[in-house]
Amino acid sequence: MIADLQSPSAEPDPPGSGPLLRLASIDKNFGPVQALADVTFEVPAGLVTAIAGDNGAGKSVLIKCIAGIYAPDDGELLWEGKTVRLSSPHEAAELGIETVYQDLALCDNLDIVQNMFLGRERRRHFLLDEESMEIAARETLSSLAVTSVRSIRQPVASLSGGQRQSVAIAKSVLWNSKLVIMDEPTAALGVAQTEVVLTLIRQLADRGLAVIVISHNMNDVFRVADRIAVLRLGRLVEVQPAAQLDRQIVVDLMTTGASDRVRPAAAPRAQPEHSIPAPSKTAPAAVGLPREEPTTAAATAAGHKTALALNPNIATSLPEYVRGAMSRVRGGESGVLPVLGGLLLISILFQSLNPNFLTPGNMVNLLIQGSVFMLLAMGQVFVLLLGEIDLSIGYVGGVGGVIMAELLRESMGWPWWAAIAAGLLTCAAIGVLHGTIITRLGLPSFVVTLAGQLGWLGVMLMILGSGGVVTINDDVINNIASGNLSPLTSWIVMLVIAGVFSAWTWLRDARRRKSGLVAPPASVSALKIAAALAAGVAIVLLCNTNRGTLVEIRGVPWVLLVVLGVLAAWTLLLGRTRFGRYVYAIGGNAEAARRGGVNLARIRTLAFMLASFTAGIAGIVYASRLRSVSTSYDGGTLVLYAVAAAVIGGTSLFGGRGKVLHGVLGGLVIAAIDNGMGLQGYSAPAKYVVTALVLVAAVTIDAVARRGRGRT
Repeated sequence: MIADLQSPSAEPDPPGSGPLLRLASIDKNFGPVQALADVTFEVPAGLVTAIAGDNGAGKSVLIKCIAGIYAPDDGELLWEGKTVRLSSPHEAAELGIETVYQDLALCDNLDIVQNMFLGRERRRHFLLDEESMEIAARETLSSLAVTSVRSIRQPVASLSGGQRQSVAIAKSVLWNSKLVIMDEPTAALGVAQTEVVLTLIRQLADRGLAVIVISHNMNDVFRVADRIAVLRLGRLVEVQPAAQLDRQIVVDLMTTGASDRVRPAAAPRAQPEHSIPAPSKTAPAAVGLPREEPTTAAATAAGHKTALALNPNIATSLPEYVRGAMSRVRGGESGVLPVLGGLLLISILFQSLNPNFLTPGNMVNLLIQGSVFMLLAMGQVFVLLLGEIDLSIGYVGGVGGVIMAELLRESMGWPWWAAIAAGLLTCAAIGVLHGTIITRLGLPSFVVTLAGQLGWLGVMLMILGSGGVVTINDDVINNIASGNLSPLTSWIVMLVIAGVFSAWTWLRDARRRKSGLVAPPASVSALKIAAALAAGVAIVLLCNTNRGTLVEIRGVPWVLLVVLGVLAAWTLLLGRTRFGRYVYAIGGNAEAARRGGVNLARIRTLAFMLASFTAGIAGIVYASRLRSVSTSYDGGTLVLYAVAAAVIGGTSLFGGRGKVLHGVLGGLVIAAIDNGMGLQGYSAPAKYVVTALVLVAAVTIDAVARRGRGRT
């Protein structure tokens, strides 16, 4: 054995500081396998403690017991002298224990700020406080001298390995943590990236944090560690200052549990040769601008061009914004451009075949026809963002419409609003049922919702009974799909909506620019407002044109306001609330979301509930259009159109990418195909074939875009 080695339990505390964490006689078994046996271990603040051991020595199990993933079978954990029992990573994080796992647990589809605050988002008036989070993230990265990222609003998928590791470390210190655990922090990194990470580790200890590092790389261990603990076969064999050990001694301890080598003379730890300097106290580094080394003007311009491609909002002018957006498109982030281009081509094609296609009457009729597709697709987006699918929403919407119609019968006598509420609540309850079965029992959503499609069809037929048709005589219900605002009211409503959107967009962007945050140039904000106003004017002019034959029909249809209201509500929900952030996180990396404290079962269940609730709105609109419900309701075709519309609009089938707007745009494409082919007199089979081809084209675009993003 090494001469004068102290036992782990007898190791003295560093001068001036007691142990932040103490593990006393920890045991952990997995069936007949004993992963940890009688481990007593102390972690002082302000020092880097490295844990070394061969594969299967128990290193990962030990840190997972500290991180709250595993509960020890025996022994106790003392945090700052008090016994604690951790049953989840969230409880460990509340104490100040943060873990940077080897896989980093980052969501590639979220940006740096969103990842750093995942599970602990700041809110203001029930909405996400993006400005506050961005400022805090920027300051944290600057304090750690992380200057390699081009923009803190760039997706994590665009970062290198070293940059991702830096973001994960910054995330761990953002919450005033006291202990940071790092599992293989330099694995698979290059030399320069390793230097950055090792420097960050030393900075954490210099800031007074306790750091635990697990690494197989002995060179890295001896460069950053103050203390080294060696595990062998689940037992702690030694804990010593790094200066009293060398690589061979550690290898001997890892393999045999003992070493007869003579301890080397104590020597100061070698510092990294190319460490990153700490930022100046008078001029902290601004994350978002490259500041690694003095570079040529050409290199700086190239870096800014790269940053623009990652986030055009950092542009300072409209031309620069356009160039950045085009670079983003070439990199695979095409957004809604494919579906807008498809709509344009479809319109040109059908107008050339039939001059009645682009008439005001047919255009408004197309919007009304497409409303059901749009609503169902918006519901489907919630589920697709999770990487799941719901094949039942067609007939779930039918159940909602049937219940509403039954309650409006004279024999029931329900008022229209109560009948609608009952139908929607029933649909929401069905969604909760589906989500609970999927999340609690772990069954595939495809199977559960396919069974739901068949089951709710049967329920709908049972409610309708032998009659098969229920007529709706309520004027309010029937006017949902066939009623119109007056021309004057249409203009007033449009101006109010456009005014609210313009004020919100301008004030938000101006506030962000004033705070020095990522925001588009003022010219881009003005262009967005002008485009929204122009779209509103065009729609009102179109709808106010007389489209009647025997009687005059003018004004914006009620159903467009329903679609617009659902679009606005769900866009706000997904874009500005914790629920929406968690939906995207689960779709991007469910395990990272779980480690961030997100309740996966609850979020998934709520997503299925909202999908079914939105399907209920679509079912009511569909019943309003027909002024009845009957056994001829084809929910199977509607759900296929809903999935097709969401994917055609731009929502990814792979989860994590998409917007509610995509459902509306895709629904317009489906309605345009159906309407245009109807004007040409094509049969239903031909419509299905063309829609299938468009769907395949949309999925192909999505797959190609994913590969493009990967190459970029």
